[in-house]
Amino acid sequence: MSAMAPHYQAATLIASPSYPNAIAWSSDNLVAVASGHIVTILNPAALDGPRGLVGLRRSDPFPIGVVNREDLFEPCLVPTCLARDTEPCARSISWSQQGFSPNSGCLLAVCTVDGHVKLYRSPIWEFCDEWVEIADISQLLFNYYKIINFGEDNASHLTSQKNTNTEEAEVLGSSCDLQYPVSRRGPGQRKRKPPRADGYIYDGNEDGPDASKDEDFSLEPCSKPKKKPLKKTAKPGHEFVAVNRQGSKDNVKASLSSNRENKSLPLITAKQYACRDAHLSSLVVAWSPLVLSSDKDSCLSRHWCILAVGSKSGNVSFWKLDKPDYYTIDAGVVTSDPMLIGVLQAHKSWVSAITLEVSSADSSKSSLLLATGCSDGSVKIWLANIEGISQCTNAEEVPFALVAEVTTDLSAPVSSISLAAPAWSQYEVNLAIGRVSGLLETWIWNTSSCKIENTNAYHAHDQVVTGLSWAMDGYCLYSCSQDNSARCWIYHENHLEEIPVHTNFPEPKESTDLSEVSNRCFGLTLAPGEQMIAVVRGLDLNLLDQMYQARTQKAAVEFIWVGGQFVGIPLDRNIDVCNPQSAILSNFLWWGSNILRSLRKYENVEKSIVLWDVVTALQGFKKYAPAIMETLMDIWVSALLSGDPHCVSISGPSCSRLDMLPSVSSRKLHLLNIICRKVMLGDHAQHGAGADNGNDTTDFWNTLLIRSERELRERLVGFTFAAVLKRTAYLLKGTSTENSWFPVGVAQMDSWVSMNDEVHNQLRYLRSRIKDLGNRIDSACEYSVQETCPYCSAPVQFESTDLAICSERHTVSRCRASMLLCSVLEPVWHCVCCGGMVDKLLPKSFFTMQASPLEANQDEGSLDLSGPAVPLCPFCGILLQRSMPAFLMSNSPV
Repeated sequence: MSAMAPHYQAATLIASPSYPNAIAWSSDNLVAVASGHIVTILNPAALDGPRGLVGLRRSDPFPIGVVNREDLFEPCLVPTCLARDTEPCARSISWSQQGFSPNSGCLLAVCTVDGHVKLYRSPIWEFCDEWVEIADISQLLFNYYKIINFGEDNASHLTSQKNTNTEEAEVLGSSCDLQYPVSRRGPGQRKRKPPRADGYIYDGNEDGPDASKDEDFSLEPCSKPKKKPLKKTAKPGHEFVAVNRQGSKDNVKASLSSNRENKSLPLITAKQYACRDAHLSSLVVAWSPLVLSSDKDSCLSRHWCILAVGSKSGNVSFWKLDKPDYYTIDAGVVTSDPMLIGVLQAHKSWVSAITLEVSSADSSKSSLLLATGCSDGSVKIWLANIEGISQCTNAEEVPFALVAEVTTDLSAPVSSISLAAPAWSQYEVNLAIGRVSGLLETWIWNTSSCKIENTNAYHAHDQVVTGLSWAMDGYCLYSCSQDNSARCWIYHENHLEEIPVHTNFPEPKESTDLSEVSNRCFGLTLAPGEQMIAVVRGLDLNLLDQMYQARTQKAAVEFIWVGGQFVGIPLDRNIDVCNPQSAILSNFLWWGSNILRSLRKYENVEKSIVLWDVVTALQGFKKYAPAIMETLMDIWVSALLSGDPHCVSISGPSCSRLDMLPSVSSRKLHLLNIICRKVMLGDHAQHGAGADNGNDTTDFWNTLLIRSERELRERLVGFTFAAVLKRTAYLLKGTSTENSWFPVGVAQMDSWVSMNDEVHNQLRYLRSRIKDLGNRIDSACEYSVQETCPYCSAPVQFESTDLAICSERHTVSRCRASMLLCSVLEPVWHCVCCGGMVDKLLPKSFFTMQASPLEANQDEGSLDLSGPAVPLCPFCGILLQRSMPAFLMSNSPV
């Protein structure tokens, strides 16, 4: 048996994070790290390869007003006046779900220390490593507040001015306390001057009833002192000045360059300025899961998500984004603009943590859950009806209602929150709370009785809890802390039990435990397949080589295998091994159980296929534990094809499995093709009917892949023929086909059917109906038999579905979705799994087929052509992307 390695790999960073929850893993398999003055974006499949980045730059202060000179020394303006110039720094980051970028990727929301929130997308057509800004949420929020005069005229928009003034001392007092970090001190010790280092430390007696009075907690790095004092901002004779909350000399000059500019701003009181500044100072961002709702006007389904932004005033603003109507990899603007749908007064002080989750996702009464944590220690759960949110068109009404509030004697600020709505519990929602005192709490909220119950409260860490994440459908909880610890907890019978966070993996290479050379942990995140976690740590520069490492390596992202953990899920005893008493083989049992559970999760068509961590784990098992891997895959294929998750093996010859393919959903066939290509046949460069691969096992998987792709191709041709017939019927009835998918490549598919004798009989019947249309076919689809070479204009005959060769021996790729020749002048979509090229996209309804439409003899009238075309590979089901140069980062979903 080979050696076991718990760590996969690590990547170093040129700057260290400064705030909790500094790392996030996207649903399209990219890892973002808020590393100081930049946001570093990694591809976990190529950690030594190119990276992406978001360069942070100073933002000008918003023109919220001017105050009298004598008001500068008001207590509420002291934190603003004493603030000094700081370098741009990322405070909070969050990924959207897949499908909101122009190329159907993820958007990245970044909140900086100056309180600005912006959205970024990948550089699809810019060919650079820096991500592109697409929206300034803070500017949109300022425009909203400016229209309503910051809620000072109409109490219906925000809390009343009276309440604002009474709560203002608490809000601004918190601002004062959280402005600068202080070092931890014991009882009776003097308060020491904070060190000049990035970071944050909680100080105070977290268990005492008066802890909130003297608590000092900051997630903001210390700013470097200026050699020169800040210049006076007002000229002699001026009666009022503008206050810059960033303390930037340049911005102060810009805002006070002339008396004429000052006169254009309203004269406000110090309290008004402080309150307005708190409204616009964002602290934390969080995206909701993907939400599906129906549009009553168009009778179409819409996919959207919510971006929640918490601020220093205790407000949470909600921004709704719809999925684009179409996707492109060519230059264009297709991203929908974020729409403000509500501003909620959630707390009386700083909103320090936000998380969102969908409850009862498969029910018609689905709801969106929101959990908010505050610097005063309070935590609240809010609920909104999804249909109600989808109908919001402005910010007049807040869509969320308070349903539960955590009540506790502890007042330590909240640093991290995680929600989980387990599928096995219909009426229970798990809530985990991490505090700056190191306390870890778990609560259960009953959606039926609306009661919340505390189940655990542990001093899990010595310092700030900087990351929390539920996993394995609420069975497992991961936490990390500023004390440099990362821990795993099993949630069993409403109790937490700690187990080692590392799990052994069959890989002989030696791995480095970064906890030995690091001094802080700034966050953790879970891979899409839940077989791996990523932890970002700040490195102890005193333990590094001062000449080389200490200058360029400030932090590191550590990728750790967690798929072999016992997480409370019933062990799959069907995986038979020789000696179950062996610790290593028992570890393999849990690996197999968790991998099977993850693969079954991806059978849901609403979940994007991102199997990189699962595929990487299976590739390791194939190399170092092939017998166990083959047994595991035999169980999975048997359950996949039979439709019975408890099926261990299909008796009879292998041909019986192939006969089951027509009754299998398209999503299962996509998963089967990925496993065949990337795992079972990964060592073989080619596959084909006549390939000599050397053993019966490989021959079986090769045959299975060929038959699976053949089944999908027949479905594709049948789907296209049925779409032509449906559009023709619509045109005869005078029904509009404006929003329906337009079929292309029908002539080439007709040729493919005529060239193959073993196609389905129903496919031949549909082809005969296509022939009977005659000249009417031109109005229903694109039907062109003649094709010419894009290089020399020579005629090209249809001979293969993948390639075409003209008489001058030019080779041109064919689109795997339409069989047409791919363009050589415009960019085309590329699949990183099968290597195919796609020029014309298919509608989503093709990828959601539960069985072969040819086998069920379905009528074309039931075909859904209204959905938008999606950039998914018709044979792998993964996200297509633009082929990028080797020096630029790209995605690796598998």
